[in-house]
Amino acid sequence: MNKNLTERQFEVFNLLVSFQEKHGFPPSTQELAQLMGVSSPNAAADVLRSLQRKGAISIARGVSRGITINVGRETEDVIELLRAVLAGEKYARKHALLFLQQKGVEL
Repeated sequence: MNKNLTERQFEVFNLLVSFQEKHGFPPSTQELAQLMGVSSPNAAADVLRSLQRKGAISIARGVSRGITINVGRETEDVIELLRAVLAGEKYARKHALLFLQQKGVEL
C-alpha cells in the first residue's frame, strides 16, 4: 500500500477491507458513505478516487461494486505498520490503533 495515505484514507481503506471480508464483495458507494458517517455518496466517491490515485484500490467504471483492493492485508500491512511505528512516522501510531480496532483487538 502507498505509505502516503492520510489518516482518513487509511480509515476508509480499512472500512473497505472489513466490509469485503464480512460480505465477500465490496460496498456500494452509498453503503460506503453510510459506513463513513457522511450523507453524501460524493464524499465517499472522492475518497475512493484518492485511494485509486494512490494505488490502494482499483475502480472498474460502470461496474456495480467495482472496487478491487490492490494490496494484501495481513502480513504486508502488519509489516508496514511495524516499520512505520519503529521509524516514528507521523501517523503510524494512529494507523496501528485503527488496524487493531478493525481486527477487534482490545488494548
